[in-house]
Amino acid sequence: MIRRHAVWLGLAIGLLTGCSEPPYALPDRNAADARAEEERLATLLPAELLNGPGTCEVRLLGRDGSSSFAWAHCEAAPGVGDVFGVSIPVRVDGDRVTQPGDGSDYSASVRRMFPERLAEVVLDDDTNVRP
Repeated sequence: MIRRHAVWLGLAIGLLTGCSEPPYALPDRNAADARAEEERLATLLPAELLNGPGTCEVRLLGRDGSSSFAWAHCEAAPGVGDVFGVSIPVRVDGDRVTQPGDGSDYSASVRRMFPERLAEVVLDDDTNVRP
C-alpha cells in the first residue's frame, strides 16, 4: 500500500514539474548582438532617464522585433548639480523609452511593458536582471 502511494506521489511530482515552464532565458551577454544593443541603450538612456548628461549600465533582458527590454542603472554626470540616479526596467521601441509608473502603478505598468514571463522575472526582483 505504501509503495503504491509512493509511485502515485512520484508520478504526480513528475507531471507537475514536467508541465512547468523553464525559467525565462536572458540573452547571452557575450553575444555580439546583445553587446551592441546594450551599448546602444547605454548611449540613448541618459538623456531619456536623467534629462541630461550621465552614464548608464544596461542589462538586456530580451527583444521582440524592434522592442528591447532592459534594466538600466543610470547616474547623472558629476558636476551637474546634485548627483542622482535611477535603477529601473525599461522598454525601448526604436528610440522611444517607456519606464514603469511609480508606487501602486509599478506592477501593472511592468506587466503592460514586458512579455508576461519577463514581467514576472522583473517583478520577482531577480538580481540576475540587473546590470
